[in-house]
Amino acid sequence: MDLFGNRVALIRWTSAMLAISALLFAAAVSVEGSGHRESASVVAHDEAAESQEQGDEAGETSKHQDSAATSETGSRAEPTLLGINLEDSRLVWGFVGVSILLAVAVMRFGVVAPFGNTTLLLAILLAGVAAILDGREIFLQLDRANATVAGLAGLTALAHIAVVILAALAWRAASPAHPATIRNTR
Repeated sequence: MDLFGNRVALIRWTSAMLAISALLFAAAVSVEGSGHRESASVVAHDEAAESQEQGDEAGETSKHQDSAATSETGSRAEPTLLGINLEDSRLVWGFVGVSILLAVAVMRFGVVAPFGNTTLLLAILLAGVAAILDGREIFLQLDRANATVAGLAGLTALAHIAVVILAALAWRAASPAHPATIRNTR
């Protein structure tokens, strides 16, 4: 029997990819959190050095006012969806926890008849929504010129897409119409 018809193997791969995607997501969040603080201080230092080089008192005053206005209003707009701050640490780490718990649930209950398809459906929904949000994050990070986090978000998106595909294949392998589940009676 091939891999794509073997429900147990598909469930194991789905569970593993859920855990991998959670770890990639956590790594991206950690890198993003540390990177923004450093880049903000570097930008502030560069702006201060640039304004000191100007030497023009009037120009210097207006630049300080412009940079102060920029740092107060547009330093880093937090991404929101339906009024929810997507970068809230409780939401982010809660998502990592839910992904890990779902990976365990898929591994534990994936082959059990009444719960198997439910856990696979939850994995498909969670990973599908996460892949869409990961794609959004890629463009957001590229706009911020943060290639490292954009790359991690891309890997996370690929892992989430793999979860969707693997869970759908596992679901399909359990259906009675699937050729792998029909026994040869001759």
